[in-house]
Amino acid sequence: MTRLPLFRLRTLFCTVLVLAGFSAATALAQGNAAAGATLYTQKITIGGAQLSCQDCHGFAGTFRDLRFAGSTEAAILNSINGAINSNAGQVMGAYSTWTAQQRSDTAAHMFTAITPPPPPPFAPLPTPTASPSPAMFASTAIGATSATVSILLTNSAGTAITLANPAVAAGTGQVADFKSASVAAGQVTCVNSGILQPGTSCSLGFQFAPTAAGDRTATFNVNFIGNVPSRTLTLQGTATGSGGSTAPTSSANAPLNAGAGALGWINLLGLFALLGIGGTRRR
Repeated sequence: MTRLPLFRLRTLFCTVLVLAGFSAATALAQGNAAAGATLYTQKITIGGAQLSCQDCHGFAGTFRDLRFAGSTEAAILNSINGAINSNAGQVMGAYSTWTAQQRSDTAAHMFTAITPPPPPPFAPLPTPTASPSPAMFASTAIGATSATVSILLTNSAGTAITLANPAVAAGTGQVADFKSASVAAGQVTCVNSGILQPGTSCSLGFQFAPTAAGDRTATFNVNFIGNVPSRTLTLQGTATGSGGSTAPTSSANAPLNAGAGALGWINLLGLFALLGIGGTRRR
């Protein structure tokens, strides 16, 4: 009679141990996302380099959405264990020293991680100044070409600025009436992919070659590499009447009409002959 209660006591004790073990396993499966966040960015030695999960896979939330979209935390944990056991990519074996709890924590972090927003864009650098602005050209006849006007670009930023390639692009207006030209000797020419150090300048040359009469205006954009806004150049000029060479002026002693003048001389000689002027008299 005394053995039966003892048997039941032992059975109850074993049952408690099993339930405790099950509870412990359940608690272990539920990882700590905060601890996993630390593990995910923690660097370990892989192939002689110090790397972390984030270095290889990017932010946990982004990696989850790309690789484990819709997966549960348990499914992610299974994938982690499988990758470690198979030494996926010949690198995951380095995590074989992680405990079951560390793997669960990492899976929890990946399951709950939110990808951070992208960083704000860099503040734009000051655009180089342009002088003169606008660039004014002397009145020029249609078909003729004006003298060159140089526009000076100056880098006022505290860092070097690189011109784009091409550096200058046509904008709006009568762009066909303006063309690039060489700058005067002694001036530094702005070139494609050229670098402007802080406080330095370069020049762009333009000429006015109008194709129609009246006021002519055009804009050109000077572009740069990186976070430097373009600089807009405005060119203005006035076109007058037709240019180019004119017909030579006739000599004052020549007839105004060559054909009519020759015919007049012939008629005058005929009249002299009729009157006997200049002829030989008969004796």
